[in-house]
Amino acid sequence: MERKLSTILASDVVGFSKMMAANEEPTLRDLSRRRQVIDGVVAEHGGKIFGSAGDSIIAEFSSPVNATRCAVEMQERMASLNEDIPEDRQMVFRVGINLGDVMVTEDNLFGDAVNIAARLEAEAQPAGICVSQTVFDMIGQKIMVSFEDAGRLELKNIEKPVQAYFVIKGQGGVRYLQQAETPQVEVNEAESGSLAVMLFKSLSKDEEQAYFCEGFSEDLIASLSRFRSLTVVSGNASFSYRDKQMGPKEIGRDLGVRYILNGSVRKLGNKMRITTSLTNAQDESTVWSEKFDTTIDEIFDTQDEIIETIVATIAGKVEVSETKRVSNARPENLSAYDMVLQGLEYHRRSNLTRSEAPKALALFEKAIETDPTYARAYAWKACSLANCAGWQPEAYPKDWFDICRASASRALELDPDDHEANRIMGSISLNLRDFDLARHHHDRAEELCPSDSYIIGKNAEMRLYLGEPQEGLEKVAWAMRINPFCPDDLLEKDGKCRFWLDDFKGALASLKKMRTESRDGLFYSAATLKNLDRDDEALQMLHRGIRVAGVSIAEFADSQPFQDQTRNRELQELLESVEYAQS
Repeated sequence: MERKLSTILASDVVGFSKMMAANEEPTLRDLSRRRQVIDGVVAEHGGKIFGSAGDSIIAEFSSPVNATRCAVEMQERMASLNEDIPEDRQMVFRVGINLGDVMVTEDNLFGDAVNIAARLEAEAQPAGICVSQTVFDMIGQKIMVSFEDAGRLELKNIEKPVQAYFVIKGQGGVRYLQQAETPQVEVNEAESGSLAVMLFKSLSKDEEQAYFCEGFSEDLIASLSRFRSLTVVSGNASFSYRDKQMGPKEIGRDLGVRYILNGSVRKLGNKMRITTSLTNAQDESTVWSEKFDTTIDEIFDTQDEIIETIVATIAGKVEVSETKRVSNARPENLSAYDMVLQGLEYHRRSNLTRSEAPKALALFEKAIETDPTYARAYAWKACSLANCAGWQPEAYPKDWFDICRASASRALELDPDDHEANRIMGSISLNLRDFDLARHHHDRAEELCPSDSYIIGKNAEMRLYLGEPQEGLEKVAWAMRINPFCPDDLLEKDGKCRFWLDDFKGALASLKKMRTESRDGLFYSAATLKNLDRDDEALQMLHRGIRVAGVSIAEFADSQPFQDQTRNRELQELLESVEYAQS
């Protein structure tokens, strides 16, 4: 008997016994059809079904991420099958997922991990998914879903309470969602000044200091990327190697860079030691290394010294004035800087659970109170407030959008060169259909931070709405170069640009690569399939988009902020024709 660590998915039909008692033969036929679909979805996600008695299913996966993706798709497919079926014949499933040690025989699984998965399934809502803490921790931000805290559940025949979470529709932004597990874009030849800044490691005993390392690393990337002689890979890409045991040569080949900067921070009170090492990825030789004994009060001077040395080493001598030009604006109160870094730690996780978003907002507001002249705090307050309102619109003022705009405006008054403030104001302006202002701020944000694939992707999307899909496509291509892991938001933007360039095969190829469904991805897939004369598939995709997004065709089309509104009407008419063709 083999023993191993596995992810277990358990599922059954809500009220199956009652359905059997009422109408046995049709119920069994319906179950058989659904099992064919479920078995296919499980196989597509790398799972193996071990047990299936009656309406119940036990499947094993090597990855909690794959198991959860399977569960989400399974529930979506079941909802689709229930359309146009009388309520008393609809089959609704519950799913429980757990990670743990199991014993495996040729045709069965045993152990508490299996039992807990089955008990969690019973705790799930109809058409819902319930996962254990271990699964929740492993999923992180790898899937575009969010979670509701289910509390510590007392499960039948399980000795200790199990902390669990309900999987719910994704909330908040997609910026910090992880992307593919391996690079999707191959770089044939790395540019001479190409560089990847890895996430600096925290050597402090206090694990909570990890937020400082991430913020410090992001600041280095933002500043280094402003040098035209350098090509700096997005932090979204380089930080994905934080838990991978890979050497510089492998990472350099993956990311298409010649140099890799590693570092660590040992922080004790106000004092800290920052260790840095610049490595040639091609031969793994150390080009430069240094230790900096500094304090939080001198942290920005240390940043400038690191930046100056790296640029001088890679691209030649750099003038002090140039280093100062690219430096981020410094807060007057460094406690506010630390609060913003702490707030960003929660903000990055604000799509996971309801509690993260308000924690981030509170820290940004506290930073503003501490230093009313700190632009970055105002910028992130605007972004964080939008996330909070997305989670709990009833808990925030009806004029929250105006508060966001005012906060972003204040950030720009204090520092017109803050890239995040410009990116946020660009998005706000596009939402308000102020296209000139949207162009100005999105272009400025990219100019100030050309290594941020998210910022470039937002600019690409803005170009699309301004009627410049070719320019948008070119920007998406560059964003994928500096983040070859290609997150879903870039694939979606690539597909949308290709759609409006009449490259329907290319559009569909990009949209199909998305790992998690999105509103725009589903509606644009339907429109693309229609243009490819694949009417039946288009109809299925359209219905899925309406159901997932909870909006009508007209509402979706109207939400697209095109400067030329004939585009909105064209999109609406095309999507409506999908339905008319089947009527």
